[in-house]
Amino acid sequence: MSYTVTRQRQWPDGTPVVEISAGGLDYTNPDALVAKYQGEFETFDDPREAVDTAIAICKAWRQDGERRARVGHGATGGMTMPFDTCTFPEARAWAKKRYEKLPKCDRCGDLLPEKHYTIPDLDDEVFCREYCAEQRYAEAFPEEEVA
Repeated sequence: MSYTVTRQRQWPDGTPVVEISAGGLDYTNPDALVAKYQGEFETFDDPREAVDTAIAICKAWRQDGERRARVGHGATGGMTMPFDTCTFPEARAWAKKRYEKLPKCDRCGDLLPEKHYTIPDLDDEVFCREYCAEQRYAEAFPEEEVA
């Protein structure tokens, strides 16, 4: 799962929201404002990074005069819909819960990217990168010492 951060004026009331959209760029609401702050339109695998970026954007937007700006998270499913807003601590708590549920590498514990690795002889294990798969293979199938 990936998360994209955009600024929006939500339909129908124009509420200013920095949205964290689950599903990537194709699943953001369509009325995103033009990127002005660092991190807008970026996609993150880690929801905690997405929330930290959204909070930084929201604070900058407020400093630039949009005092009503809030953070919101959700999933559009490819439709248009307003996101419920939340406080910064609530957004961080949501991101922490999401992160804990995401699949992680069986060797190093990092998040699994969409393209991950497996070893046919260890079909229950998944790895974030080739290096982790190779290291796990070496652990599972050490070469016999030659006398």
